[in-house]
Amino acid sequence: MELQALQSKLSDQLKRNNATILDTSIWCVPVHTVTISYKPVVRTKMDILMKMLLLSVQKAKFKKAEQLSEILLVEELFVQDLLSKMERTELIRKEEYYQLTEKGSSQLASGIFEENQDVKTMELLYSPTHKSFLQGEIESVLDYEDFPEDMYRHHSQTEELQISDQQIIEELQAIGDEDEGDEQANELVISSIDSIEDGQINDVPCIEFVLFDDQNEKIFSKVWNTLLDNWDVTLQQQLEEKEMTKWKEQINTKK
Repeated sequence: MELQALQSKLSDQLKRNNATILDTSIWCVPVHTVTISYKPVVRTKMDILMKMLLLSVQKAKFKKAEQLSEILLVEELFVQDLLSKMERTELIRKEEYYQLTEKGSSQLASGIFEENQDVKTMELLYSPTHKSFLQGEIESVLDYEDFPEDMYRHHSQTEELQISDQQIIEELQAIGDEDEGDEQANELVISSIDSIEDGQINDVPCIEFVLFDDQNEKIFSKVWNTLLDNWDVTLQQQLEEKEMTKWKEQINTKK
């Protein structure tokens, strides 16, 4: 696949929309491959037996699963398994007798059981220029044969990425985790970010057009981002904010 061919195709498309192309160029914007390690939590509506056990432990002193089994008329094996699970997830603790923890009280009140999952890792694509994560397949970008040498003239590149945990959590939540399945009863949330590893920097080709709307006599830009496989509104807005004055001067000079 060639960028020049794509540029020609996009040019024809823009011309059909009553736009005059004033200038066009091809350049790259840097996009980082970032490896994120994080801890997911599965939130599930608490079942009746768990509620009953937590309420029983909250209101009375029980030393053995057998006692709870007799009162609740539930098989002791089920009670013991659930007590072990609640101890493991720190909803209760066992000293002389079973006691409800602060975490257990909170989850009992909400009716939602939260269970920590194993640490997971995921690779995301982050652009300092966009100040956001981008969705796309970096492998598809590598298929282009005529990579440009020029970099985007307004690109941002720092030695250390500035990404907040909250920004990462929001991105992970938006993507979702396909491994957890589609069960609507379970909600996957991210409890914490363990580590952020900045890996490879990828040069993503973009095709820029500076255009004049003949009908409305307006100058504007269009930028095709090959990673997004679509027009890049963020880069278009950047160019218009930074270069509109220059474009207008060039138009006036030619008149």
